[in-house]
Amino acid sequence: MIKYLLIFIITVFSVGISFSQTKTGGISGKVVEKATQQPVPGAVVEIISQKIKTGTDDNGYFYFESVPQGTYSLRFTSVGYQFLVKDNIVVNSGVIADVKAELVIVETDEIVVEDERFSKPSDISSSFKSLTYEEIRSAPGGFEDVGRVVQSLPGVSFVNDGRNDLIVRGGSPSENLFVVDNAEIPNINHFGSQGATGGPISIIDLSFIRDVNFITGGFSARYGDKLSSVLEIKQREGSRIKFMTDINLSATGFGAVLEGPIGSQKKGSWLISARRSYLDFIFNAAGFGFVPEYYSFQAKGVYDLNRNNFLTINIIGNLDNVKFNNDDIKKKQDNALILDNDQKGYVTGIELKSLLSSKSYSLINLTRNYTNYNYTGRDTAQTVFFRNNSKEGTTSLKAEYFLQVSKTSEFSAGAEGKIVNFRNDILKDTDTLNYLNPQTNTPYVLPAVNLNNDTYTYKGAAFVQWTQYIATRLKVNAGLRYDYFEYTDKKNYISPRISSSLNLFHDLYLNMSYGIFYQSPSYVWLVSNGSNRSLEDIRADHYIAGLEYNIKSDMKASVEFYYKKYDKYPVSAVRPYFILSNNGGDYETENNFGLEPLLSAGTGYSKGVEFFVQKALSDNYYFNLNLSLFTAKYKSLDGVERNSDFDNRILFTAYGGYLFGDGWQVSSKIRFAGGRPYTPIDPSNGYQYVPEYNTSNYPNYYSVDVRVDKKWSFRKWTLVTYIDIQNLTNRKSVSKYTWNKYRMAVDESDGIGVIPSIGVNAMF
Repeated sequence: MIKYLLIFIITVFSVGISFSQTKTGGISGKVVEKATQQPVPGAVVEIISQKIKTGTDDNGYFYFESVPQGTYSLRFTSVGYQFLVKDNIVVNSGVIADVKAELVIVETDEIVVEDERFSKPSDISSSFKSLTYEEIRSAPGGFEDVGRVVQSLPGVSFVNDGRNDLIVRGGSPSENLFVVDNAEIPNINHFGSQGATGGPISIIDLSFIRDVNFITGGFSARYGDKLSSVLEIKQREGSRIKFMTDINLSATGFGAVLEGPIGSQKKGSWLISARRSYLDFIFNAAGFGFVPEYYSFQAKGVYDLNRNNFLTINIIGNLDNVKFNNDDIKKKQDNALILDNDQKGYVTGIELKSLLSSKSYSLINLTRNYTNYNYTGRDTAQTVFFRNNSKEGTTSLKAEYFLQVSKTSEFSAGAEGKIVNFRNDILKDTDTLNYLNPQTNTPYVLPAVNLNNDTYTYKGAAFVQWTQYIATRLKVNAGLRYDYFEYTDKKNYISPRISSSLNLFHDLYLNMSYGIFYQSPSYVWLVSNGSNRSLEDIRADHYIAGLEYNIKSDMKASVEFYYKKYDKYPVSAVRPYFILSNNGGDYETENNFGLEPLLSAGTGYSKGVEFFVQKALSDNYYFNLNLSLFTAKYKSLDGVERNSDFDNRILFTAYGGYLFGDGWQVSSKIRFAGGRPYTPIDPSNGYQYVPEYNTSNYPNYYSVDVRVDKKWSFRKWTLVTYIDIQNLTNRKSVSKYTWNKYRMAVDESDGIGVIPSIGVNAMF
């Protein structure tokens, strides 16, 4: 299959130029005031390079009908608002690009001439980065996957090339909050890790994404129940102008996206997609013993009930299956060391946005999410030694209120209630570990687990947030959050948070944040042992300070220092060296679920500095440079300070691209990461010694990725193709050493090497 696809791509590249024509598409969108979400009528929208302008109507909408295909920057202006520039707006032939602009009100009634490209939410002062659809789509080595692209941002590390777990500032992969169109989602990945937030590939269809906000610390009181980061995905609307189709084949699957207006008056729109992987075809053809396949479905509908009330409906679904080819003894042995991981899940959300007055609006969101984890472990004789059939579902109702008190003051408040149900049918045999108890010189033994329960419980949260601008140079955010969890013995937690941004002079800002953050224990930890209900919420205190400098209108640089202090992290009462912060980041084994007596006795910290330079796409090129230097350590039940599993010490990423004429784009990425800690394995018997826990380091990781895009525009449609080569130097970085009990030897998990992939999009 891959051979024929390559032939197709080469053929298209070779003959496409002779058929290529310059045709037109469109740009439509809406302009609103950022603080109040009120439409901004009469705003001027300009395509900068074309010097073409239009205005917004009474509802804030605008439309450029015939725009030559290409990549543009739009400038938005209106009296009393800061200028806003949005780059990387791609117009394809026969397709209408969707843009939403949020203007910031200023204290003067005149037009502020200075352009603003790098805006951030008003309640955020530090540790904020954003990505657009086109930045994610064209990122080299990103597989058009939001998680993999976010891994290239400052302070984010990873375990191996096969997964997109987010390990933020030395924290566990379980510490990340995903928010899609204001609905919290437990995990946005296929084959997701129970109790964590990672996986190999994203469920979210790239074609749905408008913007991504990523906050790596110091986030406001609006966000809770996570310790390290917030990944907020804002999805676009379907076209209100006409029916459109996108048929696509990417690095991991193929599918289609359909969209169009609702009703003759076009007061709403719909957007649907369906996708299937083709990894199972490739893995079967290559003779692999481990064969994954997945399906995903997504839909979004929006409808304007009237001028002040807007309804949004979202549906996300996934079906993931793993099949094993056990046709020889080696495959049987390899498959016996991993778990069969079948999953299915869905998220449905309904949100009502109401413009209550010229200065306020509300959001009411009803969300239901459900995931069925079905893990099975079998030995070489196909005897089951582990089974975990867990079903986790949450129904939540959230109400939020936002008020522009004055031009210099903003207030927000909200409350949320959740009904949580987790059903766990888990069977695990007694397991003798390779780790030796230093007191007895005998292996640690994890007890057997046999549980079957059905639990209903409740969660609640509330927050208040105030933003104050002082003398045009200082912004202060102060917030307070309350969290409640009915199932645990200690139920109530209060989190104060404060941040500020001081304009030292024209383009230099001093940003500072402090806050307390809590995260409730994973459900599977709580039910695995009767005593685990005494676990407390994990606590992290964030201390952040940094400088941000706007070098020019399309380029900025920043340096940021942080210290993150952990307390009450669950640790094992059976293996006193082990802390649950070292869980996640890879595929689960039967001992990665926390199925043992646990205590809230773990402590730790992560501290570091991050350097970041960003050049927005203008003048046909863009680039990002980031360097992170950090350390992460913890103490478990035995009180010994050890390196975290995710202590890379150094992370460096540089990537960028250039837009040539005639639809060509070339981009590249260089990535380096210090080797993560690991515990040496005695090659003579497979034992690991607790005094040596995480005292060695894997080899350093580096890779070079290159991508070439080519676009052809025809009269009523556009063809986009690309070739993306990951790990061009073919360096097979070691990501893991494990003891193979069947071959009585240490196995080395290497990277795949060079990974070429192709993509085709037909849009009309």
